[in-house]
Amino acid sequence: MIEVQIKTPLPPNCTMGMVKKIVDSASVKVSGISKFDSGVRGLLELKAKELKEAISCLPPSCEALVLSKEEAKVLIKEHACYVALAILDAGCLITFAELGEDSVTWNLICDDESFKKLMKTLEESEVEFDLLYKGKPGSKSSITYREEEILKIALEKGYFDYPKKIKLEELASLLDIAPSTLSEILRRGQKKVLEKYFSGK
Repeated sequence: MIEVQIKTPLPPNCTMGMVKKIVDSASVKVSGISKFDSGVRGLLELKAKELKEAISCLPPSCEALVLSKEEAKVLIKEHACYVALAILDAGCLITFAELGEDSVTWNLICDDESFKKLMKTLEESEVEFDLLYKGKPGSKSSITYREEEILKIALEKGYFDYPKKIKLEELASLLDIAPSTLSEILRRGQKKVLEKYFSGK
């Protein structure tokens, strides 16, 4: 069994990407993907201050369930994401996916055979990808590549200094993401780093 993390460009005409662009000020996390007929279904976790407005802009292929004033789950009933299809067809399990501005970081579990099949399929389909991690499940920190990248930049820019050398809004502008999305990623990343630190005590 292998844990793999790859980063690919956001596929064109991908409904997940469309949702991300529509609700740009929101935090969007892909918590489930499965194969459905000739396409895939996806479950997104959505957090936004203007939740009603965000939901009203979703495409018809999406069904939203409001959980609280600022949180909702969104089911993408069917869409054709060729990267997700390639991953699932190879026999890999998608455990989590994180949407960036123009990229997706996929966290996968697979065996040697399905990993080789996926690499071959992506190369033959001329899909650009970066292999960020490959190893035994659990041997890698639970922090994602995106969280690590953002925490590192925030640290280098003085976000954690006292007084702060850069404000959240300025850092968000530098990273070209919404302040609410950045705040969510920073909190999630910090929590994981602290959990890992204290679990080793």
